[in-house]
Amino acid sequence: MIGFLRWRRVKITIIGSTIVASFLFVLLMNCQRSESERGCVNQGSDCRKFPAIICCLQRHMSWNSEHEPHFFMIGRPDRTNISIAWPPYLVFNTLGKEGDWFMFRIGFRYDRNWHGYIFPTVACKNVDRPLRY
Repeated sequence: MIGFLRWRRVKITIIGSTIVASFLFVLLMNCQRSESERGCVNQGSDCRKFPAIICCLQRHMSWNSEHEPHFFMIGRPDRTNISIAWPPYLVFNTLGKEGDWFMFRIGFRYDRNWHGYIFPTVACKNVDRPLRY
């Protein structure tokens, strides 16, 4: 009986792994494009990690809107602060020793040039002023 239960667990694990692998394969095949066709939403010149997957998700999960988000800030605007908005978006800013700012953001970013929300977005970089949107 114990041998049967072990074999059943192995079969379930193999079937589950096959389903997950098949899903990822289909996603990647649908997202694979040449460098010029990747098509991230309103793509700038900055580097992207996993562009085939991220750009595909952005094309399917971003939308245009004239309604900019309203931010709620915690902390000091001239020092360290965290801003949150809806749809879910978090921005962390902190002033560095050299006078530059460190910024981390994640979530549904509103792009003022594109007039819409881009998702998924994650960024971590040094900037010359704190991000307020």
